[in-house]
Amino acid sequence: MVALVLALAGTASHAEPSATVDPLARMQLAIRQLDFQGSFVYLRGGKVEGMRIFHAGGSPERERLVGLNGARTEIAREGGVVTCLSGDAPSKLFDTPGVRLLPLLPDLRGGSLTRYYTVSTGEEERVAGYRARRVDIVPRDGYRYGYRLWLEDESGLPLRSSVLDASRRTLEEYMFVTLDIGTRPRDSDLTPSTNASVAEAVDETRVQPHWQVSDPPPGFVLTGAHRAAQGEEGSEHHVYTDGLASVSVYVEPHAGANVADRGFARGMLNIFAHEAGGWRIAAIGDVPRTTLERMVGSMRLLTAAH
Repeated sequence: MVALVLALAGTASHAEPSATVDPLARMQLAIRQLDFQGSFVYLRGGKVEGMRIFHAGGSPERERLVGLNGARTEIAREGGVVTCLSGDAPSKLFDTPGVRLLPLLPDLRGGSLTRYYTVSTGEEERVAGYRARRVDIVPRDGYRYGYRLWLEDESGLPLRSSVLDASRRTLEEYMFVTLDIGTRPRDSDLTPSTNASVAEAVDETRVQPHWQVSDPPPGFVLTGAHRAAQGEEGSEHHVYTDGLASVSVYVEPHAGANVADRGFARGMLNIFAHEAGGWRIAAIGDVPRTTLERMVGSMRLLTAAH
């Protein structure tokens, strides 16, 4: 469930939407600003999960996501502080600036999408009793996934979202089945059900990279290189983005024998790893496997680094 925590932050005030505003810009405002609560179904990896979300716009923005079936799972957020609970394990507190709990929404902070995606509006449909306009974000090549969004007419709130592969097959999807827009949740609905007992944070320092993806897929650029404070000498974490999709690439020393390349997929999430020459290079992202293979395969040690 922690995988549902995706990046986006903001402040809140309920403003009337304008019909002339870009629908994706309206969506970004809505998911940050609106008070809403409801239940949705989440389809991933052939499994269906029921979830309930409570969201309060404000400063700080607050929200809480609760699993409705299976083991007890819960994520609560206040500003950039996220508390995760799973089963009977101790709760964990993460200091994670810029997050959102509503899943499967594109991160649009990178600017214009038109170079690598086409954006179009489609038919009007009903979702959870609201009128919604469909918006399609279609990639221009096979290195990224597409999105199909259903945005509520008056507010722009995403009522349904599907992530699609190159064959337009659904990889993951969520859809609200009940929803109340505009009613502020009670404080008890926004508060974690237990106190967080373990504080966890990844302590990383921004560094000048010693490694480089020499042949990234078109549009993917390096936004930062980091090294964990407790990481092994020579290890690095790189983040690449095309303005919507992002990929993390990890490089670390590997003393074992070379092994065959390995990959793992769950819905839209892919992981690909390569071990050779005393190094392990692994990439993870909500992108097709071919994107990760190209990045890992072209990772090179910069000659000026040593």
